[in-house]
Amino acid sequence: MAKKFKIWLDSGANAHSCSYRVISLDDIGLSDDAWDAMSEDEQEDRMKEVAWERMEWGFEEVDSDEDEGG
Repeated sequence: MAKKFKIWLDSGANAHSCSYRVISLDDIGLSDDAWDAMSEDEQEDRMKEVAWERMEWGFEEVDSDEDEGG
């Protein structure tokens, strides 16, 4: 059975701003052996990629006279 991990993103906006899910290595296309062969930095980078895939974000160019803020 593939190892499972809980991943999360927390914007810090409020008490409900944390989103999480449980994934297995199968879900991200890795075997246990491949995971175990990775350095801690490589493991961390891979899980960051997985977490960022769930994040909603964006940007757009605005007119220079448009107000800043949310």
